[in-house]
Amino acid sequence: MKPHTPAPPAGAPGELERMAAFDLQVELATRIGVQELAPGTGSLREALGSLHAMFEFTRSTLRQYSISLAGGPPPGGARTVHAIADDLLNRTLRPFTSTWHPRLAAHEALRPEGTSPVAHEEAWADAPAMRAALTELRTPLLRIVGELSGISGAGFGLSAAGSQPG
Repeated sequence: MKPHTPAPPAGAPGELERMAAFDLQVELATRIGVQELAPGTGSLREALGSLHAMFEFTRSTLRQYSISLAGGPPPGGARTVHAIADDLLNRTLRPFTSTWHPRLAAHEALRPEGTSPVAHEEAWADAPAMRAALTELRTPLLRIVGELSGISGAGFGLSAAGSQPG
């Protein structure tokens, strides 16, 4: 027999909502975008791929926990995991990836034979601008990590806010 789990207080996120928020929080907090890609380190292609992977992870997480969309907004103006996920994908990551993916892909297509992908990327005239845009992306991503933390009740990833660009 399954043990009885008491219902959360009115207006509090349910267990599935907290679990989904925590999964998204951990995944997002450990990716480039929240974690700084220091100048002269890493690969912009890998950073872009990491951010792009959040689309499938987020969709999968929402399906996995089957959080009801029918309940309407929670009291007090709090945001749901669905609303935060929509903001993450459609208003934060999508504008970044749709801008930088085609630009980087066009540059990569011009890589001369015998030149490493990393060396070719480092020579790209738009690399500093993409790195700057990636740094600017940290602010909304850290806000989203904080919102997810408010639902999950876990502080994971919030220490990155202490190193947020000024």
